[in-house]
Amino acid sequence: MKRVFGFFLSLFILIASLALFPGTGIEVYASGKSYNIVIDPGHGGEGDKNLGAQYNGLSEKELTLKVAKALKSELEKYDNVNVYLTRDTDRLISLEDRAKYAKSVDADFVYSIHFNASAAHEFYGSEVWTSAFGTYYQAGYDFGQIMAGEWSALGLYQKGTKSKIGKQGLDYYGIIRHCVARDIPCVILEHAYLDHGYDVPKVKGADFLKKLGVADATAIAKYFRLTSSKTGADYSGYTYASAAKPSSKVYQDDTDPEICNIKILATDPSSGNILVDMAAIDGQSPIIYFSYSYDGGNTYSLLQMWDRSKSEQSFNVKVPSGTVDPVIVCKCFNNFEKFTISNAVPVQESFSY
Repeated sequence: MKRVFGFFLSLFILIASLALFPGTGIEVYASGKSYNIVIDPGHGGEGDKNLGAQYNGLSEKELTLKVAKALKSELEKYDNVNVYLTRDTDRLISLEDRAKYAKSVDADFVYSIHFNASAAHEFYGSEVWTSAFGTYYQAGYDFGQIMAGEWSALGLYQKGTKSKIGKQGLDYYGIIRHCVARDIPCVILEHAYLDHGYDVPKVKGADFLKKLGVADATAIAKYFRLTSSKTGADYSGYTYASAAKPSSKVYQDDTDPEICNIKILATDPSSGNILVDMAAIDGQSPIIYFSYSYDGGNTYSLLQMWDRSKSEQSFNVKVPSGTVDPVIVCKCFNNFEKFTISNAVPVQESFSY
């Protein structure tokens, strides 16, 4: 009898431990458990104190609140989930107070809603930022992989899930840092760029903000394996490959890609088309963009999407009419936006079309 009791006690402890510790690759979240989810609309406040990105008639602080409300509405269709907003109006609230609020409602996860912009207005796409530490990194990275699939379905280019360490050796981003200090997993969801022609038309599209909210909610539902008696959605059997728990801080990649080499495969002087082959390799981070120049690097094309399943790919460069002695040069970028410039290759044929 004691042996039977001991067997079932051990089995209970094993099941309980799997429910408590994500990343085992087995069922993580117990069926029927209630989860507290905090949605944090980034920025906010009257005046110009915390507007976020402001481009093309779009205001980040307004967009984040609209997406957050759409996310809350969609996520509340699922069973066993309580959804909270750190703000539901245009008001100023510190990053630490947002984390304190999350702690006060016993949050299981914090999702901070944002949009992006870059200094040179050259980047586009979506990305997830997570903590650089232990199970917090693991939880954020796992969620980021699920989120990428939902964003991709909306036509958004994916820049990956990343972490960043600040000068003090802690997480660089304040909302993540303050949440981790309170033992709460947190990610920043950078949905799209407000200053780039690839993303802006999507953001301005009919119902796109609502679609983003639904996509975010679906990713959260898949991560927590939620079901909905209202819609019939059932992610209780959803599985994903969990990241290994890192044994040390996961630093950002501050180095340029190791390889960026090009060669010309073919030319057509009559049309100005040049077929270029490029090899691009970065041992630490994926290559995600490339650009090309036909004038030796004086001017470059807009950033093009790199096929991440390959370390080498070919593409066409169109040389404008009247170009004298074209020289092809390319850049490749990793997902931390570090770049390497290729070798320069003069075009031998005379372009007199």
